[in-house]
Amino acid sequence: MSPLCRLLGLSFWAVGVFGTSINRNWANLEARDVLRSCLSKAVGLDDSRVQFPEEPNFNDTDLRPFNLNLQYAAFAITYPNTTQEVSDIVLCAGTHDRKVQARSGGRDFINKCLGGAGGAIVVDLKSFNTIEVDQATQIATADGNRYIPHGSSPLVGVGGHLMVGGMGYSSRQNGLSIDALTEVEVVLANGTVTRASETSNPDLFWAMRGAGASFGIATEFNFQTKPEPETVVSWTYNFTSNDPAVLSEAWKAYHEIVRDPALSLKLGGTARLVKSSFIISGAFFGSEAAFNDINLGGRLPSTSTTTITPGLSWMEFIQDIFDSAGSTASQAYFYTSDTGVTPDTMPSNSSIDAFLEHIFAADDVSSNWSFLLDLYGGKINDVATNATAFPHRDVLYFLTAYVSTTGPTTATTERFHEDAVLKLQSNEPEKYGSYAGVPSLGHENSQEKYWGSNLARLEIIKARFDPDDVFSMPQNVKPAGSF
Repeated sequence: MSPLCRLLGLSFWAVGVFGTSINRNWANLEARDVLRSCLSKAVGLDDSRVQFPEEPNFNDTDLRPFNLNLQYAAFAITYPNTTQEVSDIVLCAGTHDRKVQARSGGRDFINKCLGGAGGAIVVDLKSFNTIEVDQATQIATADGNRYIPHGSSPLVGVGGHLMVGGMGYSSRQNGLSIDALTEVEVVLANGTVTRASETSNPDLFWAMRGAGASFGIATEFNFQTKPEPETVVSWTYNFTSNDPAVLSEAWKAYHEIVRDPALSLKLGGTARLVKSSFIISGAFFGSEAAFNDINLGGRLPSTSTTTITPGLSWMEFIQDIFDSAGSTASQAYFYTSDTGVTPDTMPSNSSIDAFLEHIFAADDVSSNWSFLLDLYGGKINDVATNATAFPHRDVLYFLTAYVSTTGPTTATTERFHEDAVLKLQSNEPEKYGSYAGVPSLGHENSQEKYWGSNLARLEIIKARFDPDDVFSMPQNVKPAGSF
């Protein structure tokens, strides 16, 4: 072939390639516009209830990533008002091969409510905020003087809290939030709206209680409520010292309390380690006299600053916590991890000493860190491991590591805190599970840590209700046979 012929051949080939590329781009733009139109129709053509990335203040007002280290570009943020609108949004997404993620509050350590990757459609459930009580059965679909066990963060929505288990100050006495759940309304991956309970869709009901975000979007919960506590004692023991040995002594004393099988179920609390302080605090559900009878202070070192406030209502107690948490920034650069401690994996005294020696040794990594040790057990652990998707029914406390930084959190900072936790675990992390409510991208085999021996059953149920993994993010349950 002559040079001219070769050149002409190349030109014709190039026109074909670029023509194909242009056609593909037009097709992508057309599909995008069709999806946008579908989402707009799903919310009644109310432009304020479906927001796209080019909208003014989209990142600050609508996307609102809780962890600024993880920036995921959602395709759209939607704000449905009804279950039918949620169903229509899910149908739009499924038709266009988009992933869907519900957002309930948005306090999310790895931004999974934004899809955990780019291009997801977020269903914000802020309008689903009504409460009703059946006065005959006292089942909430929650009015005066009734409550369920729940958490203590004002930034957490009921959906996000429930779908992973839901623990709080009264859980040792009353169980988890999911243990009070009697029925849930769910929008499935194909847009179907269904209800699940012990007698209707029992497999789905089982999965929703601990792994719900992998299976659908919950739009209504029914609970068996309990009478609001008559009186609450708020208590705090604050150990402050620059000497790690003093804080170690307090931690070890806390361990002895935590591992006591006779510890009063009326006692709920947490310990918090920060630089130079180990603070043990919580609630006692009863009178001051009854609190004094358990002699909690007598089981702790005498070096604490003690604050005891009796005679509170439950609302007064929880409002104080909400008020103190209200100053917490809604967005930050941070890293978290979580470890469930059981009787068989309780850190030794030498492990505690090694941990404190490590964490106090390098302030240049980050001095803005904390470790929470949430008291667990009691009624929570009276439930069988396989009774709900939530498997951690033998845990005595969950240890949550939290470190925040002024800018993007570096791998060095993350590694430093991972090494600290490894010292507590005696370098045997495989023995420890984790709470799905405090996810971490640093975990290997995350699904196994979150759901343990229940994972295989969850994967089978996932394949039945969401075979295409519409409700998807990297750490969710995956359909059986998909990997």
